[in-house]
Amino acid sequence: MKKEKTQPIKEKRSVTDFEHRMTVTLEPKHYINYAMTHSRDQIKKARKRAIFWAIFFFVLGAIALFKGASMEGSMADIYLVAGILMIVYQLFNLFYHFVMFPVALKRSVSKELKKDPSLLSPMEYAFEPDKIVCFLDGKHRNSVLMEDVLGVEDLEDTLIIQIKGGKRMIFPKNTLEQADPVIQKQMKSLQK
Repeated sequence: MKKEKTQPIKEKRSVTDFEHRMTVTLEPKHYINYAMTHSRDQIKKARKRAIFWAIFFFVLGAIALFKGASMEGSMADIYLVAGILMIVYQLFNLFYHFVMFPVALKRSVSKELKKDPSLLSPMEYAFEPDKIVCFLDGKHRNSVLMEDVLGVEDLEDTLIIQIKGGKRMIFPKNTLEQADPVIQKQMKSLQK
């Protein structure tokens, strides 16, 4: 007869079982600030490309305008229209990359937050020496072992913990300043 192996039953812990905990409520500005900071390099590259293509097509458009103005016949009209279209299109392209892209990014983040309102709900974080446990509405959401933390990013009003697997935890600095001294010490140890 085979002996059945019984696995020990793990005790489920609630947020009140932890001694060191804090409540974090993120606002849309924290997510927008995060998105703008992390897409800064992409925005710079896109702007450089937009400037290059604007100069290129502006010169081509100017050549087409000059050639169309110096010619006669039906081809002159085609050159004039092509020159004007090249220049106008590049002006709109520059306007998009320098003015509208940040606005579109902010709008996109706002739409995502409307789709998942739990991101704006108060979350309880419980801190232990070896892990951080997150609870949403009293239910366990996720746990992060301290050994899985890759680094900490310090933005103007937020602290972002980078975790293995591309995950991140966002903490507002004003909440951390009001937190338990043990939590503050643990967060400072992560920043080194």
